Amino acid sequence: MSVKFTPEQKYEIIIESLNSNITVAELRRKHGVAPVNFRKWREKFLEGGKRSLGESNNGNDYEKEIDDLKKIIGEQSLIINELKKYQKEGEDDALQ
Repeated sequence: MSVKFTPEQKYEIIIESLNSNITVAELRRKHGVAPVNFRKWREKFLEGGKRSLGESNNGNDYEKEIDDLKKIIGEQSLIINELKKYQKEGEDDALQ
């Protein structure tokens, strides 16, 4: 019968393997984890970490893009307000 591990349990087991002095084989026996499963978990864990570290630079790019877009929106709002004033002045002149 296979045991289902929660993501939290998998995380704790992988962290324990990185932080303890016991061998991976001992750790797997302690928790009842098959070698294939442990390898898959560790690979996913390390890949997720690598991907996350690579995204940190992209986060700065996204923040810059957001700031640039906010600036554009602000400029467009000023233009729209000026056009509305101009239109209102034209309507007021037409009424006179």
